[in-house]
Amino acid sequence: MPWQAFVYGGLAAMTAEALTFPIDMSKTRLQIQGQVADARLSALKYRGMIHTLVTVGRQEGVMSLFTGAKFALLRQGTYGTIRLGIYYSIKDKWEQKNVGVKMPLPHLVLLGGVAGVIGSYITTPTDVMRVRMQACHHTKSPPLIRSFVNIFKTEGMRGVYRGAIPNAQRAAVVNGVQIPTYDVTKRNLIAAGFQDNKKTHFGSSLFAGFLGSCFSQPIDVAKTRMMNQKLLSDPNVKIYKGVLDTLLNTARHEGVLALWKGFVPTFCRLGPWNVLFFMSLEQFRLLDNFLNDRNVSVF
Repeated sequence: MPWQAFVYGGLAAMTAEALTFPIDMSKTRLQIQGQVADARLSALKYRGMIHTLVTVGRQEGVMSLFTGAKFALLRQGTYGTIRLGIYYSIKDKWEQKNVGVKMPLPHLVLLGGVAGVIGSYITTPTDVMRVRMQACHHTKSPPLIRSFVNIFKTEGMRGVYRGAIPNAQRAAVVNGVQIPTYDVTKRNLIAAGFQDNKKTHFGSSLFAGFLGSCFSQPIDVAKTRMMNQKLLSDPNVKIYKGVLDTLLNTARHEGVLALWKGFVPTFCRLGPWNVLFFMSLEQFRLLDNFLNDRNVSVF
């Protein structure tokens, strides 16, 4: 598998993550509030993305908007590297073997989903620490290793990998929708007469972000709530017992629309995130072509 697909995927993911992180923090705060099952988070403190950002900035300081950023960057540096590397390297090899034929959409969806599951499961501990940091009302996050050790000591490996299943399910949905949507949309626009340029990349990536947000939001809500819950005094008692239980519990007590809590900040983040990510990836591809003096990139 070509190393460029892995390295450039990770770099593009970290670039997009760094520039959109405060929006992600507001999404997390919105998703965990209003829980009937968790008295600690029953209050509806935030009314929307802008209100969340302003309130957190005023009450906790502007730097609190970036609490947990190092965990997010670490996650994207590993998760982005793995999922994009697997996806584009396998896609490239398939299309090299089947000269003149583009990989069909069902294959792309399956490949994107599998790559997302593998990447997300491996990097779940970093995502758990990111969610915990974003949910807490403080501005200074502890060192990476200490955070991992603290969770491991109090909750064991189950705590470190809390929410791994919904995390993998969300990754399967997002990657199975997001990356193939970008590739197919871009391919169809070029076939319709559009140029392979920044405008086409922008439109394709924004559409991919919208579809990814629509399909993944309920699982993302479940993932966030499961990751944020901590072991109670009785280790056999859990607020949420699994993905389906979280979804049903949330819909029963808060209404079906609660499954799309934080959709606006999700799309406001995932839309620009996709634009930054895919356009960065395209620039890395052009750089790769220039440095290697070739017309076709390995991905």
